[in-house]
Amino acid sequence: MKNDTHSKGISPLLAAVLLIAVTVAIATLVMGWLTTITRTTQVTVSNRTAEATDCSSASVVIDEVYLDIGFNGTVRAIVRNAGLADNMQLTSAQVYNRTGSNFSGSSMPITNFNRGNVTTITFTANTATDTTIATVCSDFSRVLVTTNCGGVSAEFDRTPRCY
Repeated sequence: MKNDTHSKGISPLLAAVLLIAVTVAIATLVMGWLTTITRTTQVTVSNRTAEATDCSSASVVIDEVYLDIGFNGTVRAIVRNAGLADNMQLTSAQVYNRTGSNFSGSSMPITNFNRGNVTTITFTANTATDTTIATVCSDFSRVLVTTNCGGVSAEFDRTPRCY
């Protein structure tokens, strides 16, 4: 057998040091990634929990609806925050007539709708399409108001006050 003193490769000590260094580098990268994911998830859950807690006591009602009968018919809905939630947002308001046409409320969305606040949402017809909301009181179907709190909305499907 021939004894070769010129072996090629790295020493076992150097190999062990390199393996430990690579393992520590990979572990540092993975820990940084996991820390970022954990913090992002924690913030998201905290925000959703706060919103759910705020919305747990939310309530909105439509006190009255007025229908001004005329050429296009104008509808005014009186909406009240009847719950205990502050900083609620009215995200949309729709009025429907008996023919199935719907019309959006003006000045939507309404923000900072605090407990006890009352607002009037006005609906007017689009004169460009010649579609009317209601020309007689029986043309009215319903008003629907939705909020930023999931499941918190109000519907008025009674007879409006017609003028």
